Amino acid sequence: MRLHLFAITLALGSVLGCSKSPLSVNSVTPTATAVRVHTHAPLPVSSRNPQRNSTAAATTAPKPTRVRHLAPEGSYFLLQFVSITTPFGVVGLPPGTRITTVTHRGELFEVSDADDHVFQVMESQMTNDVDLAAAAARRDATLQRRREAEIAAAIRKYDEEQSKQWAKEENAAKKRTPPSSHPR
Repeated sequence: MRLHLFAITLALGSVLGCSKSPLSVNSVTPTATAVRVHTHAPLPVSSRNPQRNSTAAATTAPKPTRVRHLAPEGSYFLLQFVSITTPFGVVGLPPGTRITTVTHRGELFEVSDADDHVFQVMESQMTNDVDLAAAAARRDATLQRRREAEIAAAIRKYDEEQSKQWAKEENAAKKRTPPSSHPR
Protein backbone atom coordinates (compact mmCIF):
# COMPACT_ATOMS: atom_id res chain seq x y z
CA MET A 1 0.00 0.00 0.00
CA ARG A 2 2.84 2.39 0.89
CA LEU A 3 4.54 1.66 -2.43
CA HIS A 4 1.30 2.36 -4.29
CA LEU A 5 0.89 5.73 -2.49
CA PHE A 6 4.54 6.56 -3.15
CA ALA A 7 4.09 5.90 -6.88
CA ILE A 8 0.97 8.08 -6.99
CA THR A 9 2.77 10.86 -5.12
CA LEU A 10 5.69 10.72 -7.53
CA ALA A 11 3.37 10.79 -10.54
CA LEU A 12 1.46 13.78 -9.18
CA GLY A 13 4.71 15.54 -8.35
CA SER A 14 6.01 15.16 -11.88
CA VAL A 15 2.70 16.29 -13.38
CA LEU A 16 2.59 19.37 -11.18
CA GLY A 17 6.18 20.23 -12.04
CA CYS A 18 7.77 19.67 -8.66
CA SER A 19 11.53 19.64 -8.73
CA LYS A 20 11.90 16.81 -6.23
CA SER A 21 9.95 14.00 -4.66
CA PRO A 22 7.61 15.14 -1.89
CA LEU A 23 9.00 12.36 0.29
CA SER A 24 12.65 13.29 -0.23
CA VAL A 25 12.65 16.11 2.35
CA ASN A 26 11.87 13.81 5.27
CA SER A 27 13.44 10.70 3.79
CA VAL A 28 16.03 9.03 6.00
CA THR A 29 17.39 6.54 3.48
CA PRO A 30 17.73 7.28 -0.22
CA THR A 31 16.10 4.85 -2.60
CA ALA A 32 17.88 3.20 -5.50
CA THR A 33 14.90 3.65 -7.83
CA ALA A 34 15.76 5.71 -10.91
CA VAL A 35 13.10 8.37 -11.35
CA ARG A 36 13.09 11.04 -14.04
CA VAL A 37 12.01 14.26 -12.39
CA HIS A 38 11.22 17.41 -14.31
CA THR A 39 13.11 20.32 -12.78
CA HIS A 40 12.64 24.03 -13.26
CA ALA A 41 15.53 26.38 -13.97
CA PRO A 42 17.72 26.78 -10.88
CA LEU A 43 16.93 29.74 -8.66
CA PRO A 44 19.58 32.36 -7.92
CA VAL A 45 21.84 31.41 -5.01
CA SER A 46 20.33 34.05 -2.71
CA SER A 47 16.76 32.75 -3.14
CA ARG A 48 17.44 29.03 -2.89
CA ASN A 49 15.82 27.03 -0.15
CA PRO A 50 18.59 25.84 2.20
CA GLN A 51 16.67 22.60 2.88
CA ARG A 52 16.65 21.69 -0.81
CA ASN A 53 18.91 18.80 -1.65
CA SER A 54 20.30 19.57 -5.11
CA THR A 55 21.75 16.08 -5.55
CA ALA A 56 18.33 14.46 -5.06
CA ALA A 57 16.95 15.89 -8.30
CA ALA A 58 17.74 13.68 -11.24
CA THR A 59 18.95 15.44 -14.36
CA THR A 60 17.33 14.70 -17.67
CA ALA A 61 19.54 13.35 -20.39
CA PRO A 62 19.85 15.53 -23.49
CA LYS A 63 17.92 14.38 -26.53
CA PRO A 64 20.06 12.42 -28.93
CA THR A 65 20.66 14.22 -32.19
CA ARG A 66 18.66 12.88 -35.11
CA VAL A 67 20.64 11.00 -37.71
CA ARG A 68 20.11 12.74 -41.02
CA HIS A 69 19.88 10.76 -44.25
CA LEU A 70 21.10 13.13 -46.93
CA ALA A 71 20.77 12.82 -50.69
CA PRO A 72 23.92 12.80 -52.83
CA GLU A 73 25.51 16.15 -53.75
CA GLY A 74 23.30 18.13 -56.15
CA SER A 75 20.17 16.03 -55.50
CA TYR A 76 17.23 17.55 -53.67
CA PHE A 77 13.55 16.87 -53.02
CA LEU A 78 10.57 19.20 -53.22
CA LEU A 79 8.90 20.06 -49.93
CA GLN A 80 5.77 21.54 -51.51
CA PHE A 81 3.74 21.27 -54.67
CA VAL A 82 5.28 23.04 -57.69
CA SER A 83 3.61 23.60 -61.05
CA ILE A 84 5.61 24.12 -64.23
CA THR A 85 4.33 25.63 -67.46
CA THR A 86 5.69 23.80 -70.50
CA PRO A 87 4.95 24.23 -74.23
CA PHE A 88 2.55 21.27 -73.90
CA GLY A 89 0.65 22.43 -70.82
CA VAL A 90 1.09 22.51 -67.06
CA VAL A 91 2.99 19.84 -65.13
CA GLY A 92 2.45 19.41 -61.38
CA LEU A 93 5.23 18.07 -59.19
CA PRO A 94 4.13 16.84 -55.74
CA PRO A 95 6.18 17.08 -52.54
CA GLY A 96 8.91 14.44 -52.39
CA THR A 97 9.75 14.69 -56.12
CA ARG A 98 13.49 14.28 -56.71
CA ILE A 99 15.11 17.24 -58.46
CA THR A 100 18.68 17.98 -59.55
CA THR A 101 20.42 21.33 -59.23
CA VAL A 102 21.43 23.01 -62.49
CA THR A 103 22.54 26.42 -61.15
CA HIS A 104 22.32 28.32 -57.90
CA ARG A 105 21.80 32.09 -57.61
CA GLY A 106 21.25 33.27 -54.03
CA GLU A 107 17.89 31.99 -52.78
CA LEU A 108 16.88 30.82 -56.27
CA PHE A 109 17.87 27.43 -57.60
CA GLU A 110 17.46 26.39 -61.20
CA VAL A 111 16.64 22.69 -61.10
CA SER A 112 15.43 19.89 -63.33
CA ASP A 113 13.18 16.92 -62.68
CA ALA A 114 13.33 13.36 -64.03
CA ASP A 115 11.65 14.48 -67.29
CA ASP A 116 14.31 17.20 -67.83
CA HIS A 117 11.92 20.09 -67.16
CA VAL A 118 14.11 23.01 -66.05
CA PHE A 119 12.46 25.41 -63.61
CA GLN A 120 13.24 27.65 -60.65
CA VAL A 121 12.49 27.08 -56.97
CA MET A 122 13.34 28.88 -53.77
CA GLU A 123 15.71 27.27 -51.31
CA SER A 124 12.83 26.97 -48.81
CA GLN A 125 10.88 24.78 -51.28
CA MET A 126 13.44 21.97 -51.33
CA THR A 127 15.59 19.82 -49.07
CA ASN A 128 18.39 17.29 -49.33
CA ASP A 129 17.11 15.42 -46.24
CA VAL A 130 15.58 12.15 -47.48
CA ASP A 131 13.50 11.62 -44.32
CA LEU A 132 12.05 15.13 -44.46
CA ALA A 133 11.15 14.64 -48.12
CA ALA A 134 9.47 11.31 -47.35
CA ALA A 135 7.45 12.98 -44.57
CA ALA A 136 6.36 15.74 -46.97
CA ALA A 137 5.31 13.13 -49.54
CA ARG A 138 3.32 11.17 -46.90
CA ARG A 139 1.63 14.36 -45.71
CA ASP A 140 0.66 15.23 -49.30
CA ALA A 141 -0.63 11.69 -49.96
CA THR A 142 -2.75 11.84 -46.80
CA LEU A 143 -4.14 15.21 -47.84
CA GLN A 144 -4.95 13.88 -51.33
CA ARG A 145 -6.77 10.85 -49.87
CA ARG A 146 -8.75 13.12 -47.55
CA ARG A 147 -9.73 15.40 -50.45
CA GLU A 148 -10.69 12.37 -52.55
CA ALA A 149 -12.96 11.12 -49.75
CA GLU A 150 -14.53 14.59 -49.37
CA ILE A 151 -15.23 14.78 -53.11
CA ALA A 152 -16.70 11.26 -53.16
CA ALA A 153 -18.97 12.16 -50.21
CA ALA A 154 -20.09 15.35 -51.98
CA ILE A 155 -20.86 13.39 -55.16
CA ARG A 156 -22.89 10.82 -53.20
CA LYS A 157 -24.83 13.61 -51.46
CA TYR A 158 -25.49 15.36 -54.78
CA ASP A 159 -26.67 12.11 -56.40
CA GLU A 160 -29.04 11.40 -53.48
CA GLU A 161 -30.48 14.93 -53.67
CA GLN A 162 -30.94 14.61 -57.44
CA SER A 163 -32.68 11.23 -57.06
CA LYS A 164 -35.05 12.69 -54.48
CA GLN A 165 -35.76 15.70 -56.70
CA TRP A 166 -36.41 13.52 -59.77
CA ALA A 167 -38.70 11.22 -57.76
CA LYS A 168 -40.60 14.26 -56.46
CA GLU A 169 -41.00 15.68 -60.00
CA GLU A 170 -42.11 12.30 -61.35
CA ASN A 171 -44.77 11.96 -58.64
CA ALA A 172 -45.99 15.50 -59.36
CA ALA A 173 -46.20 14.72 -63.11
CA LYS A 174 -48.23 11.56 -62.43
CA LYS A 175 -50.70 13.53 -60.32
CA ARG A 176 -51.15 16.19 -63.02
CA THR A 177 -51.97 13.87 -65.92
CA PRO A 178 -55.45 12.34 -65.80
CA PRO A 179 -55.70 8.63 -66.44
CA SER A 180 -56.33 8.04 -70.11
CA SER A 181 -59.45 6.19 -71.10
CA HIS A 182 -59.11 3.39 -73.59
CA PRO A 183 -61.05 3.92 -76.83
CA ARG A 184 -63.52 1.16 -77.69
